[in-house]
Amino acid sequence: MYDLVLKNGLIFIDNEFIKMDLAINKEKIACLGNNLKGNETIDVSGQWVLPGAIDAHTHFSLPFAGAVSADGFYSGTRAGAIGGVTTIIDFLAQEGSEGVVASLKKRKAEAEGEAAVDYSFHACIGKYSAEVEEQMDQLPNYGLTSFKVFMAYGKTGKMQSDYNLLKIMRSCVKNGLLLTVHAENGKLIDDLTDEKEKNNDLGIESLITTRPLITEVEAINRLGLLSAETGCKTYVVHTSSGSGAEKIAELKALGAPIIGETCPQYLYLDNSALKSPNGHYYSCCPPVRSKEQQEKLWANLNKEHIAVVATDHCPFTIEAKDSWNKSILTLPMGLPGIETLPAFVLNGAAMNKISPEKAGKSISENQAR
Repeated sequence: MYDLVLKNGLIFIDNEFIKMDLAINKEKIACLGNNLKGNETIDVSGQWVLPGAIDAHTHFSLPFAGAVSADGFYSGTRAGAIGGVTTIIDFLAQEGSEGVVASLKKRKAEAEGEAAVDYSFHACIGKYSAEVEEQMDQLPNYGLTSFKVFMAYGKTGKMQSDYNLLKIMRSCVKNGLLLTVHAENGKLIDDLTDEKEKNNDLGIESLITTRPLITEVEAINRLGLLSAETGCKTYVVHTSSGSGAEKIAELKALGAPIIGETCPQYLYLDNSALKSPNGHYYSCCPPVRSKEQQEKLWANLNKEHIAVVATDHCPFTIEAKDSWNKSILTLPMGLPGIETLPAFVLNGAAMNKISPEKAGKSISENQAR
């Protein structure tokens, strides 16, 4: 006799939905089968029974443009739990040139006792210091299996040179780490932004013209070639465009061990949102793209050229967004998403943009793999 049995559900397992019972003991799956008996029974006939979603990309209490993202571990993970997210992966927050170990200890202290779901971290650096280089060999000892770097934000010192990327990739291969990368051509973005600033043209629509599609596609291409050269397993965070997804598929065909992630905002919003009266509320980096790019992104998600949907959850209050003074240079970039992640992806299946099986894999199984 099990603690709880979900009867006659459509269980998502082995890439398909199978009608059977699911039994639970002490909050863990104990058995799959038919005619299972439980102290408590819930009839879920005809309903999908899915694994808990994994949001592999959140930013709780992240400082940005003079503001701090509105969700900490307490509120953010509870929102996720309500929506069906049972695990999150956030990021270490390196201060200055400190090592990874020091930033891990601080971040764990922020999450402990606050998080309502399981959590982990991507090691994340802004500055690739000698201490970080030395500590990369130690990351697996601390349970860290992934490492995050930026190809953008040159003026903040976060952007890695191609040579640093090469060194980091070699170290990731040596230590069995997955490299996750913010892939945008930071130098081109900075130059285009400087041009706009000279013309006093930094309104919300300049987010599109200072971060055009080519900045994402070129960076993904450069990253993928380095991935193929080094054999480093590489994960492109928040792929915003169908063209970026197609570039990932092209690089995979060339032998690069590279996969992509996208986010609900890129699947549901297009750049017309930025032209609305409160267009700055929809600001994120990379920006939302055209309707055509959105449709291509759905198609590539269905082909699994994009393997994962995560959120880049980084919400700001209306007051914080309104403090931007009509300049994208002082606008906090980021959108919410953790509570609605499973619903948005599964709604894509209801709209026939993605198969139910691919939807289920993209919010849980692929992240776990």
